[in-house]
Amino acid sequence: MDNINSLNPSNVFETFTKISSIPHGSGNTKAISDFCVDIAIKNNCKFIQDEANNVIIFAEGTKGHEKSEPIIIQGHIDMVCDKTDDCCKNMESESIELCTDGEYIWADKTTLGGDDGIAVAYMLTLLEDKSVSHPPLELIFTSDEEIGMIGANFLDTSCLKGKKLINIDSETEGVLTVSCAGGVRAVCRLPISRRKNSAHSIGYEIIISGLKGGHSGIEINSGRINANKLLARMLNYIYQEVSFKICSIKGGKKYNAIPNESAAKLYVNSENETKFIKAVNHFRNAVKTERSSGEPNIDICLKKCEITESHMDTHTTQKLLFTLLQIPDGVQSMSPDIPNMVQTSLNMGILQSFNDCISMSFLLRSNAAVGKQTIIQKLKSFVEYLGGNIEFMSDYPAWEYRAKSNLRDTMISTYTELFGEAPVVTAIHAGLECGILAGKIKNMDAVSFGPNILHAHTPKERMEVASVERCWELLKKVLEQF
Repeated sequence: MDNINSLNPSNVFETFTKISSIPHGSGNTKAISDFCVDIAIKNNCKFIQDEANNVIIFAEGTKGHEKSEPIIIQGHIDMVCDKTDDCCKNMESESIELCTDGEYIWADKTTLGGDDGIAVAYMLTLLEDKSVSHPPLELIFTSDEEIGMIGANFLDTSCLKGKKLINIDSETEGVLTVSCAGGVRAVCRLPISRRKNSAHSIGYEIIISGLKGGHSGIEINSGRINANKLLARMLNYIYQEVSFKICSIKGGKKYNAIPNESAAKLYVNSENETKFIKAVNHFRNAVKTERSSGEPNIDICLKKCEITESHMDTHTTQKLLFTLLQIPDGVQSMSPDIPNMVQTSLNMGILQSFNDCISMSFLLRSNAAVGKQTIIQKLKSFVEYLGGNIEFMSDYPAWEYRAKSNLRDTMISTYTELFGEAPVVTAIHAGLECGILAGKIKNMDAVSFGPNILHAHTPKERMEVASVERCWELLKKVLEQF
């Protein structure tokens, strides 16, 4: 096993090693925040450290660049802590153990924290490496990004003068991210009426499972089935053949995940049982044929069950079936600027029935403010027309694509000059700290980039050594341009 100290750039990996010796999982960032402050003091830099453990360090421009426009560089100081089943390490108090074969760097039986320790290493190395030519720098170290971008939300940016921001929190070299989605959570509630069950009814449960699921932003355009919406299709189809009464319905666990399972319990009159089973089997066979390639593991299970709860009355059942089938879900519009990029979407992540209402929880996303507002209005009018109510929460802004970007153009030309090919310029249909900061820094011009990091957030996380070096050269060269 090669030594970490033999890797290049040696000063970056030396700093990364020091960072790795400090436990810095989300919610446990005071020590790493203090470490950043210590480096600032050592290099005679002004700094601000706030109650959320965010740190801003101000570095003067190097000789000849003292009066240049400041550049903001930003990354987060927390990491996701995970370990293998046989690892006894306490990641709250013990440092991780770095390993390398010269090609990759990883941690023994734990997450590496390359996301986003490499950003912290780059920024602190810029303070200590006096050979790098750069304009005035405003280095932002945010806390608790991995558990909801808490630090970025808390951060006071009024002290910043820079309008160009380089975010180092991407995990694929050669890709420049220039836009991210803003989002808002929505909980829709429809009132329901219930009746006692008749003596001649049979209880059944329909369970849809085995779907791929996935990230409701990045994979919303991948053709993956939302289990809640598939259940809606199935119930509506069956209801056209034979009536039933819904007792309960439940699907999905997270706002930001495409549900991979959903289930409903319902009553069927005994004289309609055969017809009901036939309708279920017909729909199941049709779906398996329709989705055999995209969702090969889909399973639709029908089983008898004892149900003690009351059922929804006929009017409620019909209204619920209409709502679940027709309520907006999935991709709503595509980006006019970036090919094959989703601009606006929403995902029914959680569906649940209670005694007096049905609750549907969505995450709405858009890379444009107007797109998010449009889908908010659409969902609100739909739910309120049906006599329900809607609650919005956790609203965060989009980082919108800029038609003209001096920073983007400079990074493209510099990357092309260094490596002989142009980088990929793209957007991400998910939330990044750039979205939060774009809402605080007027006219912010930003780009996100980073080295190759594989399997982030898992004990299999690996960071490519040569990619770290190339991205370091890119960062230095870009700073020289300003």
